[in-house]
Parts: sequence; structure tokens; C-alpha cells
Amino acid sequence: MTKRQHYRPVYARTRWARWRHRLGWLLILVLLLGSIWGGLMWLRWRSASVVEGFNIRGVAVSQNDGYLDFAALQNDGLKFVYMHATQGASYTDDNFSSNYERIIGTSLGVGVVHTFSFSSSASAQAAYFEKTVGDSIGNLPIAIQVNYYGNYTDKTIAVRQARQKLRALVTKLTQDYDRKCVIWSTPELMKQVVKPAIKQSSLWLDTTNTHHRSKRVLFMHYSDRAVYQQNGTRQEFSGLIFNGNSAQYNQVVAESLN
Repeated sequence: MTKRQHYRPVYARTRWARWRHRLGWLLILVLLLGSIWGGLMWLRWRSASVVEGFNIRGVAVSQNDGYLDFAALQNDGLKFVYMHATQGASYTDDNFSSNYERIIGTSLGVGVVHTFSFSSSASAQAAYFEKTVGDSIGNLPIAIQVNYYGNYTDKTIAVRQARQKLRALVTKLTQDYDRKCVIWSTPELMKQVVKPAIKQSSLWLDTTNTHHRSKRVLFMHYSDRAVYQQNGTRQEFSGLIFNGNSAQYNQVVAESLN
């Protein structure tokens, strides 16, 4: 008598294959979500570590930020605001005047930013800044931002001329306003143009490597996505930190007002 063999129905094998396929995809999905969550946690930790220990925080604002409620920014913990004012010898930020008028009603520290032009002369830039800004320079050092723009790169700028223009501009504004300047730039341009031209002015560095900086670095721009409450919503700003404590910050303000 032939021994009877037991066979699993074909539909049972098919059903198991489907479940095994689903479990495989579920495992992949769990691993993917875990990686995303871990990445987000690392980014959050990284962002927190960049500003850890820096209690004097601010933002840089321009017309791109729209109408601003400076009292709300102050209530959210900000200590100072830098406002973009002029660029080169012919451009003015559309919101500068109105922003400046409204921020005076707060206790925020106030500074103004002039964006350096590689093509305009130092005298033309200084004259335009003084005509546009007048005495509305706040109570912080005047910031001069030096960045590549348009067709200007490390390969195309005339380095020696750029250094001479920057030095002349800083000298002119410092003398005319009796106010120190701070030079805002990237590490690359700091090395190429700023430091060889300017030996004493304070520096403002674009960097996320914020710790253990020299005292010459007065401010750091650490993010373009610093979030603060604005008009009842969360808005992203150019986040700034002051490289020092409250006493040192108050000293900078006092020196600017003397």
C-alpha cells in the first residue's frame, strides 16, 4: 500500500509568500522612518549645540521679511536686531526707514548694515550710506557686509582693489560717525579680503562653528532658519549671536553711544 503524502494547498503557500513580502516592506519602512527620525534628532541637537551658551541673540532683517512686530521679537527673547539699509552706491532696502521708526519703541539693540560693492568707489558708497541713513544708526557698531554677488567670485574680484576700497570705506564711516564698524563676511572672504585690509575692526562671521572664537569675532551668523514668533506665527530669520556675555554686550552698546 502506497504511503499517503500530505501536501500544503497552493493557496496556503501563496498566502505565506504575500505575508512575508509585506513583512519585508514593513521592516524596510520601519528602518527608513527610524533613520529619518534619527537624522531629525541629530539636526535638532546640532542646531541647539551651535547656540548653546550664547544668551545674547539677535536677527538680521530686510525687506524680504515683510512687516515686523519688533515687540513680539523682543518678547520671544531677542536682544538685538540688525537692519539692512543700503547696498553699494544706489540701492536702499525698502523697509529700512519704517522698520527703524518702529523699533525705537522697544528696548532692542539696533544696528544697520551696508552691503559692500566691488564696483562702486568707497567715497560713493559712504556718501550714499550717509545720505540714506543719516543719523539712524542705532546703538551698535555699523555693519559692512562683504559677500560675493553676481559675477564676482574668488576668481574674478580684483583683490587688491577690493581691500583698498573696504579699508577706505571703514575709515570714512568710522570718522564721520565716530562709531566703530564690524565687518560681516564668510571665512573665505575674511581670509582673502577682510583681514589683510582691516587689522583692528571687529568681525562678524558666517559660521556654524561658533565656539572658541577669538574676541575679535563680535557676532556670528549661524543660520538662515532661526525661528521666532512673529505676528502670531513662527517665522524664519537670519539668526545671529553675540560672542560674549551680557556685560560685554552692554559695554559694546555703551561704547557705541559715547
